[in-house]
Amino acid sequence: MRLILFIFFGFFLPSHLTAQFNINVGYKYSLTKPTIHNKIIDQINNNNSSLENYTEMKSLKSFHGIHLGSRYRAGFVGLNLDWNPKFQLIEFDGINPLTDANEFRKLYYRFDSYSLGVEFFIKQFSFGASYDWNKIRIRSEYTARTDRHDIFNAKSTSSHFFVSLNVYGNENLTLAFQPYVQIPWTNFNLTNLENDLNTGVNLSDYEDGFLNYGLKLVFQNGNYKN
Repeated sequence: MRLILFIFFGFFLPSHLTAQFNINVGYKYSLTKPTIHNKIIDQINNNNSSLENYTEMKSLKSFHGIHLGSRYRAGFVGLNLDWNPKFQLIEFDGINPLTDANEFRKLYYRFDSYSLGVEFFIKQFSFGASYDWNKIRIRSEYTARTDRHDIFNAKSTSSHFFVSLNVYGNENLTLAFQPYVQIPWTNFNLTNLENDLNTGVNLSDYEDGFLNYGLKLVFQNGNYKN
């Protein structure tokens, strides 16, 4: 309760704390291992075992994307509002020995996170957490349909937990190195993805959380000391 009151007065009594508004722009790279999702991908490769010169579809292991956000900071406490879209592409191709025709499929991933969080500053370091609203979209191209089209959309919630090393640049710009982990509160149900891909995989559960962790490089206006 004391901490809540301290944060409240920190935000709403700027005469005692130096307040500033920051815009954040950056890049993020994350590692992930969605087990259920990758079992579906493994089944695709099993189904294509007869293709010649086959380049297998890789398991989904990472995302990359941008970071856009804003922060209102009063003293050692900041309130963050962020948008983090992440992307990835996986694909296979090979030659059908019966028709001598090329067969392929490409899957395009977009994972958007909209986050509201709090950050605490200790000299040049900070740490914080957020609550996230997520949306994942998967689009496809394949042999029989070469236009890029949606095959899966779903929503979930999660939280980011992070630490940050804020490196002084000059009076107008600061660079932050921010390791993080994004832990799901709810999972994506991949049943509709399997229904569209129709791999024939036999799973008892199609729920996957897409837990991921990685590093953000973030530029912000202003000096972190202020």
